[in-house]
Amino acid sequence: MTFPDPTDLPPSPPSAPVLDLVIIGAGQAGLSLSAVLQEAGVTHRVLESEHVGASWRRRWDSFQLNTANMTVALHGCAYAGDDPEGFMSAPEVIALLRGYANQRALPVTEDCTVLRVARAGDGYAIKTLQGLIHARAVVVATGEYRRARMPRVPFAPAADLAVLHSGDYRTPRQLPEGAVLVIGGGQSGAQIAQDLRASGREVYWSLATRPSHTRRLRGKDSMVWWDMAGRIHQHVSESPGVRAGGPDALRKARTAEFPLISGKGPTGRGSSISLLGMHRQGITLLGRLQQLCDGVARFADVRPQLRTAIAATRAEYAYLDSLASAYYAANPEPRTDDARHIPEEVYLDWDPPASPCSVDLHTAGIRAVVLATGFVAEWPWLAVEGVLDAHGYPLGEFGVSPQPGLFFIGMHNLQRMSSSFLCNGGRDAHDLLPAILAHLGRCTAGRCVPG
Repeated sequence: MTFPDPTDLPPSPPSAPVLDLVIIGAGQAGLSLSAVLQEAGVTHRVLESEHVGASWRRRWDSFQLNTANMTVALHGCAYAGDDPEGFMSAPEVIALLRGYANQRALPVTEDCTVLRVARAGDGYAIKTLQGLIHARAVVVATGEYRRARMPRVPFAPAADLAVLHSGDYRTPRQLPEGAVLVIGGGQSGAQIAQDLRASGREVYWSLATRPSHTRRLRGKDSMVWWDMAGRIHQHVSESPGVRAGGPDALRKARTAEFPLISGKGPTGRGSSISLLGMHRQGITLLGRLQQLCDGVARFADVRPQLRTAIAATRAEYAYLDSLASAYYAANPEPRTDDARHIPEEVYLDWDPPASPCSVDLHTAGIRAVVLATGFVAEWPWLAVEGVLDAHGYPLGEFGVSPQPGLFFIGMHNLQRMSSSFLCNGGRDAHDLLPAILAHLGRCTAGRCVPG
């Protein structure tokens, strides 16, 4: 998409008021914050470059949330449907977000791409495709999944090899016939590998050292146990490493990844992503990609990665089981068939076999590569100095930028594990509100009040 020169945009009318605040991005975080600000009497607008929920259209066809419906919550809006233990599809998430914005009459302006945000006096000037907006404060709520990340190793695929990033993957039918190499051991890589295998494709999966998480245990979804233990919404400042004052502890807490888990499953209650199970399904598990050049892909030995992941998977299961045991010590325990939701490597001994460290793609029949290598956080339109660190992560205190009147919300682990999840329920928005009100001059004697 080619943007027009910002100088060609119509200016704001001379009588246009300066808004208290502008939120950029109408996802779960931006909409929840909008609702919180609406209740606080803060005049604001939410700018969305496409339509509410548009980012969820960029999921593959079989995608489902990894958090159960019962945990889904925006500010003042908890799930009240008839399938609390199910998992929403992308169209259902879009309907949820659009319905929330409409029901609460949130001030969302769609098709309003932001071109530039810069300081202007004691506030900010926001240039958009619909004109110029002035605001005393700006909140960036666009998330960090902005630009596809390519492999950070030598990667020179042959011209006849189809290469697709997970952000563009929708269905196995997109890919040419033949085997597929999936690169990337996170949530998307695991589920796309499963999706391809379920379609009958031969699949090679280059994975990271990531443990698997138990989907259900002793009658409850694992997220319920985590919530009861206070982990899913625990503030990153309260994580054990940060509280102990360990070196680089906050960065480690913010970059911590959630174990592999899935909202898909034959029972409608989701499933665990079992590495042993994927091996038994015929998916070839490979170590980290070292390079892909001249039609040959080279990988690290997968066995150390799998052994580390198995140990972590068993430790995670033991932790969940201890939570359940403590709860059921004072409550009747139901009879369940939840064993099917436990990763096989928890209860089956498995010494991973050797895997190829070199694969000739042509000989293996691999005609396509899916890159589930994540995304890079970037905001090229944010023309404000001293805001981001060398990795593109916001500086400051849990979403409060060093630049007065600039805030961030909804990024992975920015405030808590649930910061980028649909189960956050507006917790981050509530945490950010006092700093916003203080900037807007609505705090006196240490007390912040709505307008």
